[in-house]
Amino acid sequence: MLSVSSYHYKTGWTNEVFADTTDINPNKSSELSLLMRQMYNHAAEARKAVSEQRTVSYPKTFLNINTAKPTDDKTKNEYYTTFADLYLQTLDSYENATNTNRVKSFNNVVNACLACHSSHCPGPVPKIKRLLIPLD
Repeated sequence: MLSVSSYHYKTGWTNEVFADTTDINPNKSSELSLLMRQMYNHAAEARKAVSEQRTVSYPKTFLNINTAKPTDDKTKNEYYTTFADLYLQTLDSYENATNTNRVKSFNNVVNACLACHSSHCPGPVPKIKRLLIPLD
């Protein structure tokens, strides 16, 4: 049985776990698709935090990106791990960014998502692009 959790961020960005009972896929979503929905939701919250000059830590469940079961086993080709590792590296860089380069670091996270989705699963690309923060 698959247990799914998502994160709700309160002021101060503490992780409070609650059960996510929503599954938009009538055939049940894979571990990877559920994880990526959490990643998107986190990125949307992080985007807001950047505009408020707050720091955000990512949930450590994101480290499961390489082990989460995909909907289609062919999703994880020889390039998948490279993209996943790039995503994790950009998350670390974002988390350690200073206020002066936080927007750029956040956009690097979003661009890592876009790089992978452009070659693996292009459906969410338009939605992911809306996360980018325009640079001044």
